[in-house]
Amino acid sequence: MRGASSILLGALVALAAGCGSDAPRPAAGSSANYYDEARTSGVNAALTALAAAQRSGDRTAIDAVVDPSATTAFRDGLLLQAQAIRSVGVDAFGYRIGTRLREDGIDELLLPAGVQDRLDAQGATDSWVSPIEITYTLAGFAESPITIARPLVMVRYGDRWKVLGDAAQVVGEQAGLAAPTPQFWDFPGSTAVRVATAGGESVVVSYPGSVALGRRLGSALPGAVAAVSAFWGPQWPRRAAVIAADTPAEFGALSGSAAAVSEFAAAATISAPGNGPTVGQRVVFTPEAATLAGPALDLVLRHELFHVAAAGRTGATAAKWITEGVAEYVGRKGTFARPADAAPDLATAVRTGRPPPGLPTDADFTLTGAGSAMAYQTAWSFAQYVATTSGEVRLRGLYLALSAGPTTVSAQESAITAALGQPSGTVLLGWRNWLLRSF
Repeated sequence: MRGASSILLGALVALAAGCGSDAPRPAAGSSANYYDEARTSGVNAALTALAAAQRSGDRTAIDAVVDPSATTAFRDGLLLQAQAIRSVGVDAFGYRIGTRLREDGIDELLLPAGVQDRLDAQGATDSWVSPIEITYTLAGFAESPITIARPLVMVRYGDRWKVLGDAAQVVGEQAGLAAPTPQFWDFPGSTAVRVATAGGESVVVSYPGSVALGRRLGSALPGAVAAVSAFWGPQWPRRAAVIAADTPAEFGALSGSAAAVSEFAAAATISAPGNGPTVGQRVVFTPEAATLAGPALDLVLRHELFHVAAAGRTGATAAKWITEGVAEYVGRKGTFARPADAAPDLATAVRTGRPPPGLPTDADFTLTGAGSAMAYQTAWSFAQYVATTSGEVRLRGLYLALSAGPTTVSAQESAITAALGQPSGTVLLGWRNWLLRSF
């Protein structure tokens, strides 16, 4: 789309979503309702046919629902999705018409003139930039249905509707439509292994270059789930969906991070956009994780699974020194003989008279920043100190006291005082003295 003139702004004009075609325009009242109902019914029929064709893997049936002028990339994407439905195992897969196309409330868009002219030449009688959503669950993995926004352009020919393509690509960026959030099925060669864990079946998705990493993660999952439960308790699903990416670009797309972040991070935990922190959770591993020795990979997996376990009790504004520090504590527990072995950068700083002046800020955890390793090790050391001097029950209580997200220093200090039963200043002084003794 070029220019704001392609956006329909008025409610009456909005009924003419197929502008550019020769379709009759409905009048107000019952005719308008009939038009909406007929459009919705026709699009739903096309979406039902598309989902059935993808579930069966029938390329001919998929092509029958796709518009003749759809791009090869869009057709190939639907086929990739169909292949993943079978190779990974997907249940309850389907499309539905959502309620909102754009956050600003402008939910009816015209197609660019060139696109509409091409459709008119093909005999199209209507078009609709529709707020389509995909719903699915992983087969055998007990999870709530996941909803993924995927706005599509639908085109009518007589009584039948076809799918032209992703709305963001067809209409253009100026329409304010975001591209669909990449999913595991958007990359070729996806397969899955399933492993029994304490809460039921866990799933590990991998690709041709990450099959070995996927197998290692599958073998490590039962023990990692048990380790997290030993600290957090049984009040979490005690199963996980893990994805082993085989390129930095895949990791970046699936985790929502820049691909370069894979050089600094081994894994990331994400949730389905808009579904809440505990729906559609996936732990995504970078290809670089394949180079980690067994104990190091176990550590990362336990760290990320703690985030999965604690997600329902962790607010978006919770301080990273507690969320990452406790995750590091759970991940590193039992992996070192001396604290210095778990935190070598911190040990060097303490030994050279440069101990941390206080707990790290959120900014200190920036993955590509030079001080990120120190931030993680410092946060771990505080969690380790609390567990050593007050016990894991108190450490868990401290996490819960802070996980709702008190953001000011004074609010955090009050939470520390309440959770540990002594003034925060005393706790922090004790931690700094422990660092000097332990490192």
